[in-house]
Amino acid sequence: MDTKLIIEDHVVPQLFTTAIEAYEFEHKTHKKGKSNSKLETFGLLWGYSIPQKGDLPSRIVSTLATVETSALRHQEWVEPNLESLLTKKIFFEKYYPNVELIGTFHSHPYANLDEVQELKGWRASDGDEEFWPWLHEFLCPEQNQMAHLVVTVSSLNSKGWAYPSRLKGSENKRGYVLSAEYRKLWLNSYLTTSNENKDDGQKFKFSKNLTMDIPSLENRFWD
Repeated sequence: MDTKLIIEDHVVPQLFTTAIEAYEFEHKTHKKGKSNSKLETFGLLWGYSIPQKGDLPSRIVSTLATVETSALRHQEWVEPNLESLLTKKIFFEKYYPNVELIGTFHSHPYANLDEVQELKGWRASDGDEEFWPWLHEFLCPEQNQMAHLVVTVSSLNSKGWAYPSRLKGSENKRGYVLSAEYRKLWLNSYLTTSNENKDDGQKFKFSKNLTMDIPSLENRFWD
C-alpha cells in the first residue's frame, strides 16, 4: 500500500518562493562580491507521521518548511550543512515537540522549458537517489519513512497561467505542474524507507511508492 504524503496549504508557497528566489535573484557573499542566480536551494520538511491503520495507508503530513541558508549552492547541485541539519532537528525536538523532521526539499533550476523537457528536470537525479537514503540514516535513523520533494523552476518566453495539474504517466500520483506569469513550476515527491533486505548493507532505500496530496491544488469535492 502506497504511503500518502500530504502537504498542507500554507507550506506550498514556502516551497515555491524559496525556489523562485534562488532562481531569479542574484546571491552575493558581500556587497561587492561575485553574484550568481539560477541556483539550487535546500530545506527541511516538518510535520508528523501516522502509521498504517486497517485499510488506511501510512501518512506523512508536512505542516512547515524551513530553508537551509548555510547550504552551499550551485547551479547544478546543492550541499546542505550537516551540522545545521542536526542542530535544527535537536532544536525542534526540545522546543517544538508537536512536530518532527519528516523530510527534505530542494530545487532544480533550468534556463528554459526546452531544457527541462530534454533532461526530465522535474525528476530526481541519480545523485538524489543515492543521497536521500544516506541522509535518512544520518538524520533520522529512528524513523521508518521520510519524504523528499523536488521543486523544479524554469522561465517562460511569454507570460502564462494555468490551473495546477498532475504530472503525466506513472508520475501522476506523485507530482504537479503549474504556470505562474513568466515561470513554470513542477513539484515531484519521493520516499526513503527502511530496507527489509539488510543483506545489501543499506538500512534505508529509495522508493516511489507514495501518493502526494496537496489540498490547495486539488478540488476536494465534486458535484
